Amino acid sequence: MLFSITRALPVLALALLIPTGSSAGTIEPSSAPTQTAAGETSATKIDEDDDFGPDWPLGPGRDDTGYLCGACHSLAIVKQQGLKRDDWDELLDWMVEEQGMDELEAADREIILDYLETNFNVDRKLK
Repeated sequence: MLFSITRALPVLALALLIPTGSSAGTIEPSSAPTQTAAGETSATKIDEDDDFGPDWPLGPGRDDTGYLCGACHSLAIVKQQGLKRDDWDELLDWMVEEQGMDELEAADREIILDYLETNFNVDRKLK
């Protein structure tokens, strides 16, 4: 696992230098698609005014993951990583310990890890 995280560190360090266009610490929710309390996305296709764009597959955890990641770095960084769930989990720990990210509640962390594992794992298809 250390190899995967070590490989990701230079990319993450670079990502911290890339502006995201949002005010620091300010995350504005989008009106489309919306995520229900059960974590399901209500839209079946991505609207043109979507905050994340077509590289972020629709599904449970999309909004939570997009806003969390996009608050600090380019969303493209997530897409290119391609990590296993355990490596994503370790990377979240690293971001809390080394980058000052707020600790996630256990339920929120599971939602985000589920989304990352489903959509941005080692078997992802890059566009």
